[in-house]
Amino acid sequence: MWSNSPATDITFAPAPGVEAGSPPAAAMTDEQSFQAFFQETAGPLRAYVISVLGSATTADDIVQDAFLRLLRLPAPPADPDHLRALLFRIAGNLIADQWRRQSRQGIADDQVPDRAVAAYDVGLRVDMIRTFRKLRPQQRQLLWLAYVEGADHHEIARALGLRPLSVRVLLFRARRKLAQLIEAGKQPDGER
Repeated sequence: MWSNSPATDITFAPAPGVEAGSPPAAAMTDEQSFQAFFQETAGPLRAYVISVLGSATTADDIVQDAFLRLLRLPAPPADPDHLRALLFRIAGNLIADQWRRQSRQGIADDQVPDRAVAAYDVGLRVDMIRTFRKLRPQQRQLLWLAYVEGADHHEIARALGLRPLSVRVLLFRARRKLAQLIEAGKQPDGER
């Protein structure tokens, strides 16, 4: 089961072209069901997208779009865990789209994130963000889902569209790469 990361109080404006009375997805048969699902998943989803992209503004857009796309599905899964995995997969696809747009526009990938960070750990967070950014996007996604969201290999596989055995191998490689990057940062030449 996914860990229940603390959700933040997030509200989004209604999407253009969606009527207030339009029917929600099958697993969320009424507004209260959707609100409960939203309150449980919006915060962790937003944190995941921010960790991968580094921009709270872009993350808000992607989270809103992911929920909108989930609501527009003709037959979403009834199981809440599958629904959550599908939401993270939709967000992952939107993240990939964002990276493609950025690469076409020539936007630098090493931008400093636009969120507030406590003063006592700014240096550590900036170093970790820079190190995290040196990983491939899929490695970032794997590490975040496994260690921040607490997802198991099957949940990660569903969220990213991979086979569970592939997740095990890819996660091992991502951990090894992160450890190598951290070790390289500890070297005298890598000190700042």
